[in-house]
Amino acid sequence: MCTCVYENGIIFKNYGFPAIFLCVGLLLTAGGIFNRGAWTNCAPIFEQFIFGNLGSSKFVTILSAQLIGAAFASKVAYLIWNLTAPYSAAHLENASNLDCVLHYKQSAGIVIGFEIIGAFVVRVVVSLLLNRPALIKLIPFAISAYLTLALYIVGVPGLNPIVATARLYGCQGIDNTSFMILYWFCPVLGWLAGAYFVGQKGPVKKTAKEVKAAKKEKKAAAAAKKSD
Repeated sequence: MCTCVYENGIIFKNYGFPAIFLCVGLLLTAGGIFNRGAWTNCAPIFEQFIFGNLGSSKFVTILSAQLIGAAFASKVAYLIWNLTAPYSAAHLENASNLDCVLHYKQSAGIVIGFEIIGAFVVRVVVSLLLNRPALIKLIPFAISAYLTLALYIVGVPGLNPIVATARLYGCQGIDNTSFMILYWFCPVLGWLAGAYFVGQKGPVKKTAKEVKAAKKEKKAAAAAKKSD
């Protein structure tokens, strides 16, 4: 998923905003079909962990796997560009140009606001669409619409910390600390705010009576097993 994002620049350069909207929407749709339930965005993982629906060991394991995938994304993209350079002028240009410079169209405050508000809105919209089975297929295009809008207004959208890390980390125009704040803290904060807004719930805690009754049932089952 992260490697595919490297082609977005070529698509935008040649076909503009409508193509980016369509391409990202189709890419997310394909990812949802073929990734077999894998999480390609760490924001939902933070949500599940903070709300108590995901254990710490599994949280660290999934997040580590995502970061490893992000680290390999650029290597795979440049490998593809080098292999296909003789057949594509765009790939030849990208393969020979290792410079990465981020150009923002707005001030830092507006860029930060877009990341927080965008993640919040996406989380709310995703929740609303999930509650309507007939509209679930629109989720990728809702996310794509925000990213296209952010690309038009801000210039360098993030929303997904893993994809942003794979594509933008180390680029000129932003230092590492600012990068972590903008592309990690802000979208995760917005996503969690959206989760609170839609009423995300943690695991249901049993009452003392329910716990006591469960223990009695367990003891009774053990006693019955011994008698057999």
